Amino acid sequence: MASTRTLIVGGTVLHGPALTGTFRKADVLIEHDTITAIGSRLSADDAEVIPADGAFVLPGFVDTHAHLWEATMRGLTSDWNLAEFFWGVRVNHTALHTPEDLYAGVYAGALASLDSGTTTSLDHAHAILTPEHADAMLEGVGASGMRTVWAYGLTGAPTPDPAFASPEDRFRDLRRIRAAHTDGRLCLGVAVNDPLAVAWQVTEQEYALAKELDLLVTGHLNSVPTPQRVPEAVLLHRGGLLGPRQVYSHANTSSDEELGLLAVAGAAVSCTPESEAQMGMGFPVLGRARAASVTVGLGSDLQANNSPDAFTQMRLARHLDIAHTSRPILETAGLTGLGKVSVTTREALHLATMGGAEALGMADRIGSLEPGKAADLILLRNDSPRQRPIVDPFATVVEHSGVGDIDRVLIAGETVKANGRLVGGTGERAVRLVEAAWERLSDRMAERGGPSPAMPDGVLEAAAASMAPNLPEWFSA
Repeated sequence: MASTRTLIVGGTVLHGPALTGTFRKADVLIEHDTITAIGSRLSADDAEVIPADGAFVLPGFVDTHAHLWEATMRGLTSDWNLAEFFWGVRVNHTALHTPEDLYAGVYAGALASLDSGTTTSLDHAHAILTPEHADAMLEGVGASGMRTVWAYGLTGAPTPDPAFASPEDRFRDLRRIRAAHTDGRLCLGVAVNDPLAVAWQVTEQEYALAKELDLLVTGHLNSVPTPQRVPEAVLLHRGGLLGPRQVYSHANTSSDEELGLLAVAGAAVSCTPESEAQMGMGFPVLGRARAASVTVGLGSDLQANNSPDAFTQMRLARHLDIAHTSRPILETAGLTGLGKVSVTTREALHLATMGGAEALGMADRIGSLEPGKAADLILLRNDSPRQRPIVDPFATVVEHSGVGDIDRVLIAGETVKANGRLVGGTGERAVRLVEAAWERLSDRMAERGGPSPAMPDGVLEAAAASMAPNLPEWFSA
């Protein structure tokens, strides 16, 4: 019989939250799925012992915005702009996915995240074409073993014969899933439509449904700078819809007023610096959101575009913010005007751990290594020439380490990666599934203009025009 106790010995442990915790040599005792002690020379005669010499012991990373299913198209959109993504994926390729494809994408996306040290993810599942699609996605993320808030997407995609003929049809399907589901390592949430993508009355119904079913809400907000941008956070506030247990992705174009409204409401923001920069969505809102006291986490967004590597997100988030805030100072005051960097390495690690946990309302369970918390952690090797000497462990983790240094990953005390490899054949299974899914999808894409279908003239203008009637009657621009 396998031991229900695990003792990690000899590592350099980040004890406590990244903002206030300290690195020290210590052992970590895990009983069942929970950390029960952190200290020196701990003993547990019946425990499985995991040596951690030459490694940091860190909390698992928390990804606050991911579309895991898009791993079926890994790398397809990496050279696309945002308009090409809207047309190619949202209008065309989403509808080509069968339930089997979505299972493969979600499973492979989750395993890629686990391999990268992410132990918790908010999965914005906006490819649900039928009830069977929803079931397949939920089954896929559950099979991965990753701690997940799986947010049922209420967004549709153009199909000749839609299974959901009305918003109410989708609402019924979400109620069906909620009634049959018991939250555990896998929790349910709801991913609402982007503001003004549907009639305002439908938006109100979506938020009411989330409240009825007691679900965390996520959605895209203020993502794209446009000449006549509608202040989406103001809309939600005036409509009485902003509140806690809400995570809004991107928010790049939010005004200071809107960020203040999010802070007062207790809503959080997810910055996805890699996809935001690559697709030209502007600088991450990170610095301004933190200044407004908005809870901020980091997200990877879409694996069709970039990897779920939290090290990259941490570096880009802080580097872009430092560049963005420093340049106007240098241009007006020169070097003498510079103060401390706007985002330290300690703060970057916070964003990828406890910041994300706070955004998801899970800070009492994950985000830091402390007795009583879930045993979600990673062992990060720190003995390579790229990392030594260790002058500042926070800098070593954020600036000088990467996915290749992750030796072991545990979720709820269960090892899912050991000796640098996913265990139990899960990685190999993910590769088989997602490669088969891509073969099927590429054949279907060939019948509809190929992987990069040409966008007809006027599509974007028509999409923008379709949003105007969805403004609430009480709103005056």
